[in-house]
Amino acid sequence: MINVTKITDYWLVYLLIAFSGVPFFYKAHIAMMIVFLAFPAVVFFIRQRKIDRFFMYYLSAVLTLQVGQMLKFYELPVQTYLGLHVRLLFAYLTIKAVGRKTVEYYVDVLVFSVLVSLFFYVTSYIGAFESFFENTVAPMFDNPLIKTSNYKNWPSIILYTFNSQGEGLIWLKRNSGPFWEPGAFSGFLLVALLFNIIITGQLNNKKNRILMLGVLTTFSTSGLLVMAGVVIFYLVLNRDLIRRYIVIPIVLVIGVTVFLNVDFLGSKIVRKMSFTDATYNTRFKSAQIDFQDFVKYPLFGMGRSESTRFQGETNARTIHRNNGVTNHLVMYGGIAFLIYFYLMYLTFFRMCLAYDVDKRMAIFALITILLIGFSQIYFIKVFFISLTLMPVLFKKEEISLDT
Repeated sequence: MINVTKITDYWLVYLLIAFSGVPFFYKAHIAMMIVFLAFPAVVFFIRQRKIDRFFMYYLSAVLTLQVGQMLKFYELPVQTYLGLHVRLLFAYLTIKAVGRKTVEYYVDVLVFSVLVSLFFYVTSYIGAFESFFENTVAPMFDNPLIKTSNYKNWPSIILYTFNSQGEGLIWLKRNSGPFWEPGAFSGFLLVALLFNIIITGQLNNKKNRILMLGVLTTFSTSGLLVMAGVVIFYLVLNRDLIRRYIVIPIVLVIGVTVFLNVDFLGSKIVRKMSFTDATYNTRFKSAQIDFQDFVKYPLFGMGRSESTRFQGETNARTIHRNNGVTNHLVMYGGIAFLIYFYLMYLTFFRMCLAYDVDKRMAIFALITILLIGFSQIYFIKVFFISLTLMPVLFKKEEISLDT
């Protein structure tokens, strides 16, 4: 028998992810999200969910920040401000409509994405096959609402994006999954890995193996390093002494060996850690520039509007930023930055309580989020906004009743 409720929930969670990283959705004009906003709104009201006081405080804080930026720069970027509120509503209505199952369904959607992506990733090594999809099938999925930008729109069929450029080796392909690029895919997969470790209390299970395989096929330097960190931290927390004192050294030895002997990986890491690059601002260079901007506007930030964020600069290379952490700090200022990531930590802390997992996982989860955000502009995306709203799904009194 068809479970309409479950199917509805999966679609809601999928859209939460899609509007965060699937080019067909997230690159489209904000009007597209406004139209789709009706879906979680209708489900929210049909299921008679209540609006939390926390969310009203959240909206009030955002409005205060926006008014502060408006008075500081004498500018009212209506579409930019509206876009943030639409994302907030979409995130909140979705997680409230679905409830705690949001995190479990998120894991399932990412597992499904890996399985689908592996078919296209493997066959991408067959030139004719990849060319057929890029040139014949992908154009059928063009979205006329996608805005033009300085960044290339890679061929996409919604379930998979054909952006498999190699890193240092001509023959190497990378798996973007449905997201805009492989590094982005790895970040969403690592969040799913964190969720599933907390939900199950295990690292070695079928879903986690699929998720880690997905990260491996992205060949993302930050993704691979962070995944190794997740494995090591899990083993540190594990009470099995054999795993703690035998497996951890093995993982470290393998990691160092790969770094020293696989040229494309080691050299890429060194390059990303530099402050200069011939083609674009590196992650550390972005952080350096962002910190200089933050010092000028530490309270309310510089906003997301390009006219204030970059002070009128339009050169694509100059305004390129790929450090999501420092970018967020500059856009919204120090106070909002600290509150944003504290709420993320609170989400993971309450999840650990709800699933009876070592509470130290919450600290490491936040560190993981910051590390993946160091190389991607994640934190303006609707899913990552939802992570700051999820404490309402795991309230203290409800957790105590469950346990």
